[in-house]
Amino acid sequence: MIEDIFAFNRMLNRMNEHELRSLLRVLYMKSELVVKRQEKQDEKVDFAEIMQSLFRDLETPLDLGRMEQQALAEVDKPNEIHITFGESPLSSLKMAMSTLPDQEKRSFFSMDDDYAVGPLGDLTRRADLQRRHLWLTERLCLNDREAYALHELDSLSELNTRLQSIDDRTSIIIWYANNAHENTGLLYAMYLLRSSESPIYLIETSGLYKQLFDRPDIQYDVLHTGEILPEKLLAMWHVCSEQEPLSKQERRQLEQDWLELSAQTGLLRMMENGVIRSLPEDALDEYIMQKVRELTPNWEPGKYIRAARIVGEVIGTSSQHITAAFVEYRLRQLVLLGQLEMDGKPLAMRYYSVRLAEC
Repeated sequence: MIEDIFAFNRMLNRMNEHELRSLLRVLYMKSELVVKRQEKQDEKVDFAEIMQSLFRDLETPLDLGRMEQQALAEVDKPNEIHITFGESPLSSLKMAMSTLPDQEKRSFFSMDDDYAVGPLGDLTRRADLQRRHLWLTERLCLNDREAYALHELDSLSELNTRLQSIDDRTSIIIWYANNAHENTGLLYAMYLLRSSESPIYLIETSGLYKQLFDRPDIQYDVLHTGEILPEKLLAMWHVCSEQEPLSKQERRQLEQDWLELSAQTGLLRMMENGVIRSLPEDALDEYIMQKVRELTPNWEPGKYIRAARIVGEVIGTSSQHITAAFVEYRLRQLVLLGQLEMDGKPLAMRYYSVRLAEC
């Protein structure tokens, strides 16, 4: 029993980094449980006293593995977990479902990596995750690049554990659009969930949007789920709420599709006739060059075109969902290949301009 700050300090000094992290996770889960119970009972609780009692009741030596499992068992499990691919669709989905009752029974999280680009491989192995993380960090001008380099690998590694920890009684709903990023993410998620007994439901937003909202005079192609307004996502949810979960056969097929796709060596993935194609990373280069040539007559002879303008043109006119980070990476590569000339510093696309290389 921890009787005072001195005993607690002695315990901390004996712990290694792994044990300290584990203790913090236990304390977080315990405090989360206290807060949720306070909200349910609608009465004031002395939070400081509750936390002090938790510390006093800690036994030494600590069996942190047992404590984590016990804390996890005490935490209220959601009835539903909704998975998206990207923060934009996650935010829209949370807003859409905030009007529904029983909010505490739903949980949301996003698989944020850009699954349309970079090497895949066996992403349940840390070595393959490190190889992918290094490729993305070295080539793409990601937002907050330093933080991505330092911390995102941990998030990628934790994804497997997070999906495997889902209670078998919890329904899993995966939202995805018909693009290479979200389709590849879907296959990866299904592979990570291969041992789960949870019922899994899929909501394919591109096709469902056309089914529900297209009219003879207004037709819209959804390239990614983040484009869809919250009220339309909510309507999709109501339509799909009574559907059947994936069968075992359907799940096995999606898991096999992941194994086949992840073994391919292409570094760019695009959709073709509803199927993910694995392509060389330069497969988009000619399209980028085409846009530069189209924009050039609108500028004074020899004048440089802002990189951001070209990236926007490529993204805005492509029938594929492509991230700005990848297009900008290929733009810099075209400069290195001598097809374009640069003015400025390639720190990010707002800092430099390009033009067609003089023959």
